[in-house]
Amino acid sequence: MAHLNVYLSRERARWVRAGLEGIAKKENRSLSYVVEEALVVFIKQQGKHVPKHQRMDHRTIPAR
Repeated sequence: MAHLNVYLSRERARWVRAGLEGIAKKENRSLSYVVEEALVVFIKQQGKHVPKHQRMDHRTIPAR
């Protein structure tokens, strides 16, 4: 697993987290799923390759 370090000020980090939490709540998705999608977009914008990885959206997992 690759690691990506992104440094933000505390104020900016709170702002980013609040925005991502808002998206997650609005779309009924987990925060980690929204963060992963945002990072994929960011990495692609940098011109880098993102390996294909199928992650199941919690909304599509059948109830047990």
